[in-house]
Amino acid sequence: MRIAFIAPFGLRAKGTTRARALPLARALAARGHTTALFIPPYDSPVDSGKRWADDGVDVINMVLPRFEAGSRAFGTLRLAWRILSTLRRWEPDLVHIFKPKGPSGLVGTAMWLMGSRTNPANQRVSVQGHRPPVVVDSDDWEGPGGWNDDPRAGYSGPQRCFFAWQERYGLTHADAWTVASTCLRDRAIGFGADPARVLILPNGAQVKADLRSTISGLSRSEDTHQPSAVLYTRFAGVRVQDVAAIWNRVREVIPTARLTVVGRGLAGEDEALRHVPGMDVLGWVEPGELPARLAAARLAVVPWTDSPSNRARHSAKVLELMAAGLPIVAYAVGELPATLGDAGVLVEPGDEAAIARAIVALLGDDEQARRLGALARRRVLDAFTWDKLAEVAVAAYRVAVPYPNDIM
Repeated sequence: MRIAFIAPFGLRAKGTTRARALPLARALAARGHTTALFIPPYDSPVDSGKRWADDGVDVINMVLPRFEAGSRAFGTLRLAWRILSTLRRWEPDLVHIFKPKGPSGLVGTAMWLMGSRTNPANQRVSVQGHRPPVVVDSDDWEGPGGWNDDPRAGYSGPQRCFFAWQERYGLTHADAWTVASTCLRDRAIGFGADPARVLILPNGAQVKADLRSTISGLSRSEDTHQPSAVLYTRFAGVRVQDVAAIWNRVREVIPTARLTVVGRGLAGEDEALRHVPGMDVLGWVEPGELPARLAAARLAVVPWTDSPSNRARHSAKVLELMAAGLPIVAYAVGELPATLGDAGVLVEPGDEAAIARAIVALLGDDEQARRLGALARRRVLDAFTWDKLAEVAVAAYRVAVPYPNDIM
């Protein structure tokens, strides 16, 4: 089967293309499918027009149009048209759209409109002969209360309205949907999507090192007797003031406790923590250096706010922490309880005193930290590898295509 994946943006900075679309395409290529990833690299212009192979996936970056001042909307339309034109020449059997907004959302809308008509009863019916089946993927909530309304996004009022419309349209106009969380599934169904066609496809993790080496790395960090934790975030859904308040409480009990902050804030939030006692702010860390940084910590902290966007997320970063064998202390927000199960420590959202106590307790209990870390890694291996999650995608494709028995 020829499967085209339409990315929402480039591979370099943001997560969905790098951590979701490409790994799924690789897993399906390993199953014998022919896969291609079509990218609008407006946020990574160095890749404009480039094409390469990645573990069996044909990665195709569109040539960027000129984004002149005041004409960004026209540039986005031209970029979507270039994706659509290249896609039609590639002749896919199925198209998987990642994010129903922006250029990828425009491609999905255009494909849906090309492949539908009005019958005498004024009911929209799919004309499979005019287009391949379309599957729409959503991995977070962009609409009211989500990223569209975040001041850091810098969207104008008309942009917010348009993106909200795109999201709602994309979550109701497709042959099937894959969504990252129960919250997103409920939203799609609430908008009018057929419940039988909406499948939960959580994020996955790449697990490379074996469990023994990970536990060995954790043991080496414990030999330093340094009570240390890591916060791995880009501060989307994590507030600087919450992090500072929690760590100040921890240090009231353990004055030598250190928190390593890995990741660059979208608006420079990490810089605001550089002068907080007990914190080491690293900013952006290259992927090759990340395992060593994680292995140097005894536990990870995930202090999500209880917001609409966080309730809809399924975090690839949390899975990376789990795959590294790190025990996690987190607020019980959204998918975190379902993701961690019994492999972490959860407290009520917003209870700073409770999460600080849980961190202090785990920093002082090496045996429990090792046990939870091993459980976390085992949970990733059992439920969140892309090889296993590809089965969910295949199930969505069987729902979407008119000849499901031909899908491997």
